[in-house]
Amino acid sequence: MPIARIAARTLAAAVCAASLALGTAACSSDGNDAATTTVAPATVPDLVGSWTGAYEFPSKGKVIKTALTLVIERQEGENLFGYESFVDGKGATIKFDLVGTAAINQATGRADIVLATTGFWFDISVVDSTHLVARFVRTDDKPTTFLVELTKK
Repeated sequence: MPIARIAARTLAAAVCAASLALGTAACSSDGNDAATTTVAPATVPDLVGSWTGAYEFPSKGKVIKTALTLVIERQEGENLFGYESFVDGKGATIKFDLVGTAAINQATGRADIVLATTGFWFDISVVDSTHLVARFVRTDDKPTTFLVELTKK
């Protein structure tokens, strides 16, 4: 067998052995590193209140700018009850009742919320105690979507 092949195989075996040794060392713990520290699970925060934000959305070939008020009237554990209101393109105030749930996202440690009514829903991430980021999705006869940052009043 040529020397170059022997050297290449030896080098490959050495790299594999070193990787395995480093991986084993990295996975071992003396109990003092952050990777083994147990963190208490976060709980869904108090979301009751009025949340507002300005946004724009596409509708029938034009962009409409307006503001949203999202009100969570009642929270029973992870279950939410409330409504949204906004001014439509004709200047009328529209209100829809919403129901939903909130849960802790294990990947982020933050609460995620889904609120819905017939034909549309909000997918919401809790940023902090006074800020939400909401994605609205409507799929009925007037499909549209938008993102809005909401601030608690």
